[in-house]
Amino acid sequence: MDHPHLHCLVPGGGLSLDGKRWISSRRGFFIPVKVLSRLFRGKFLFYLKEAYRGGKLKFVGEIRSLGDTRKFQMMMDELYRKQWVLYCKPPFRSPEQVLEYLGRYTHRVAISNNRIIKVEEGKVTFRWRDYQDGNQNKQMTLEAFEFIRRFLLHILPNNFVKIRHYGLLSNRNRKTKLRRCREILGVGANREQQSTESESWEELLFKLTGIDPHLCPCCKKGRMVTREILSPQGHAPPMEVRWVA
Repeated sequence: MDHPHLHCLVPGGGLSLDGKRWISSRRGFFIPVKVLSRLFRGKFLFYLKEAYRGGKLKFVGEIRSLGDTRKFQMMMDELYRKQWVLYCKPPFRSPEQVLEYLGRYTHRVAISNNRIIKVEEGKVTFRWRDYQDGNQNKQMTLEAFEFIRRFLLHILPNNFVKIRHYGLLSNRNRKTKLRRCREILGVGANREQQSTESESWEELLFKLTGIDPHLCPCCKKGRMVTREILSPQGHAPPMEVRWVA
């Protein structure tokens, strides 16, 4: 059931070492698929062996036998002989669409409330999209414990960094290098100002999840408006009270 994977955004060029020129990549610059497959296989298995030698792997249940060095090496030899499958292709639409998709993907929970249809008799029914059947919306019903188990698969370990930036986007030099890139490429400086404009939590919630917090959750027609702000004792922030208009 686990599906570990990475989403990577790679720029088609970069700054020269002296920071005075933008060096564009050649057309069709990305690594050929077969080369990428072998490179990924080599890197993955190298670090797998390093983790094994460092005692960082635990083998239990049906794979307990891999704790034996000889059997582990036999498995590694078999993995090196296999052809690993990697796939690369251009985005379906545009780079902007890819960024928008990843923005929603990296800042949302495993399943939003509006996809859950009902919870009754210890079972959960929800909507899902079948990409192998023409992207059709379908319904699935699971036992509550199985639903929770699948949901927990999406919770990251403690201290796991979900998003990492390198090169032009590294935290240390991002503002300086991106500003320099815009100067060289003649991109309007007002883009950076527009991107920093703050959004309200209502706008951000609707953008990421499609949920309108101003819409009445019961009738789906009335609008929620702020009628009163209750200030609790102590240092807790004030609480808004909303009623259906």
